[in-house]
Amino acid sequence: MKKAIVLSIVALAVMGINAQTRLNADQQKQIIEKIDKTAAKMKAMQCDFSQEKSMKLLSKKMISAGVMYFKHPDKLRWQYTTPYDYTFIMNGDKVQLKSTKSTQNINVQNNKMFKQITNIILNTVTGGNLKSNADFTVELYQDGKSYFARLYPKKKELKQIYKQIEIHFNPELTMVSSVKMEEKTGDVTTVTLKNVKTNIAIDETKFDAR
Repeated sequence: MKKAIVLSIVALAVMGINAQTRLNADQQKQIIEKIDKTAAKMKAMQCDFSQEKSMKLLSKKMISAGVMYFKHPDKLRWQYTTPYDYTFIMNGDKVQLKSTKSTQNINVQNNKMFKQITNIILNTVTGGNLKSNADFTVELYQDGKSYFARLYPKKKELKQIYKQIEIHFNPELTMVSSVKMEEKTGDVTTVTLKNVKTNIAIDETKFDAR
């Protein structure tokens, strides 16, 4: 009897794993067009986020949280509020990294790698630009009623950092729900978005990167 129960649990687990199905080319095109159409309508977004980072050299996971603001086309404020205070602000070609101890300003036009990374951040926040992505090969999967995109880096510089990135969407395909980044080092970072509000008024001072 116990053996039968164990076998049933294993079977259910296997069924759950196999539920992830890669879409064919036509299906992927249809879903990506729907995601792009929704992303194009997003002019602003505000949400809370939680972040979990697993490092290969550490057994304990690093947990942090904060708030994010986005304004079309290229304004982003990513602010950690716990367990430390750290803010990443992007406003066009200007980027500011700010902590309680220091502030650093960067012009992304003078740093090719940093420009690529900031573009990745913007695209993963909105879920847009999956159709014509010069930086990644995109594969789309269905998992039950939800979908997720698996991105594999094309360029040498990005291959040195990322193994792959997964962007998960809510069932309605209207919003990114989480992003999982697997690095070449073996470190894995998962960011989950919650309490999402779209197309709301956001104070411009949130994106002040001077």
